[in-house]
Amino acid sequence: MKLIFRCFTLAALFWAFCSPSALAKEIALYHTSDIHGYFFTRADKNGQNYGGFAALESVLQAEERPFILLDSGDFSSGNKEANASDGKLSIDLMNRAGKSAQNFKGQGYAALTIGNHDSDFGDERLGNTLSHFNGDILSINIKDFQIPNKTLKPYAFYEVGGKKLAVIGFSLDGSGMRGMSLVKITGADLEKTIQEVRTHKPDAVIFLMHDSIGDARKPSSFLPILEGVKTARENIDVILGGHAHVLQNTRKLGEKGPLFVESGAMLEGTSRVIFDFDDQSGALKSIKAEYVRLDREQEPETAALLETLEDKSLREVFATVPVLLPKYPAKGDAAPAVARLVAEEMYQWVSDREKIDMAMFQLPGIRRDLLAGQLTGRDMTELLPYTEYVSTFDISGKQLKDAIAKSIKHDKNGDYSLFSYSENVKISYKYNAQNKQNPVKITSFKINGKKVKNKRIYRVAAIAHIPQGYYEGAPFKVSNEKQKIYDPKTSGDLLFDIVGKLKGNTPQEKQLLAPEGVQIRKKN
Repeated sequence: MKLIFRCFTLAALFWAFCSPSALAKEIALYHTSDIHGYFFTRADKNGQNYGGFAALESVLQAEERPFILLDSGDFSSGNKEANASDGKLSIDLMNRAGKSAQNFKGQGYAALTIGNHDSDFGDERLGNTLSHFNGDILSINIKDFQIPNKTLKPYAFYEVGGKKLAVIGFSLDGSGMRGMSLVKITGADLEKTIQEVRTHKPDAVIFLMHDSIGDARKPSSFLPILEGVKTARENIDVILGGHAHVLQNTRKLGEKGPLFVESGAMLEGTSRVIFDFDDQSGALKSIKAEYVRLDREQEPETAALLETLEDKSLREVFATVPVLLPKYPAKGDAAPAVARLVAEEMYQWVSDREKIDMAMFQLPGIRRDLLAGQLTGRDMTELLPYTEYVSTFDISGKQLKDAIAKSIKHDKNGDYSLFSYSENVKISYKYNAQNKQNPVKITSFKINGKKVKNKRIYRVAAIAHIPQGYYEGAPFKVSNEKQKIYDPKTSGDLLFDIVGKLKGNTPQEKQLLAPEGVQIRKKN
């Protein structure tokens, strides 16, 4: 009997120290954000395959530490396959990711928060999509949002490797939010939430947000709240961000403040955050983060599944791109090339339906550089992936002029405009770095060769969220009754229209080129 007991005791000890749920010195957190339906591997400018869920799965299955998977939102609206399912395909793939004994839940993401593009299909359809998510949906600042058979939570706790992790969610609103809305969070609200979480004595506190601190062009909504709350700096260990599609793995808020981690976008990579706990006391000793580019071999089972999900019609070659068309503009012209093409096509398309003065298209709507080579349907859907509808609106000449000035930015690489305009628009400006409030002065603004008048009302075409005042559209915001939306004409449709009109009989003959001339000119 004693021998049996001893054997049982040894077996129990072996299980306690060898199972992934046992106390671990180190645990890992894998973070993604802004997946936008980029499920598949693709070639980079050097022809090397990278990205997608199959490459992510290879990384996760190789992880030897206990780990947890979290996502900062904008998982849905993007590639054609994601859009066709209202984002459910994204959820299905997130539910099956990380199939490993080291994943504390065995398989799938533990939690996500909601990004601005997740509501592109409307809140009812988003709720139905999220009802299929096997993890938690976390947000401290969304109200009036219904998810069938699920409850939206402000925070949740997870036991990973014998350690308790607290995760708090923070969301951004988008133009598709019609029923649900955001609650304005104050410093006091944040402090109260953190104190509530701390009563559960977690070993680490993580803030999961769809907001960025790493891109000056998209100022953080959360950082001003955080900086006014001393207890937040002391009691949050890691902040996982998104939205701006940037990488950030080393910045901290003060010497003892939280580590900020932002993991890029489109499943090009993932951030791995390592929590190191003291052997003796079990207290959190250090946190480090690294970006893992997904240039690994694809995990075979996931790769085979993705092959069945891909819309293979997008493999068709439509045209040729002779030289790289960068997302950011060439030196000497503040208007980026692809955005100019889309703005002009929008102008032509809308002009067949109503009388307008001009059209405009936003630089952030273009997701990446357009590489030289064959132009496939996949390239076009990845370049302008979102379900963003064309609209028209009324705006005064003065507001239009002021908004254009605010949309011209200056950084170490030179000037660029957040917008391009139809070809009937010509703009000149001066930049004065000494004027911190209004560094850009428009010196000439003409439509069809005529000077724009401050008091005149102009009819303008743009993607719907611009006159609604979202993000880069803030300076152009007008009242809703002045806007007409052309549903379902999207920016992606316009790009396909542009390519369809190219001269030539073969994809080699059909060449997509940048517009000639300078549209927005800087005066010295």
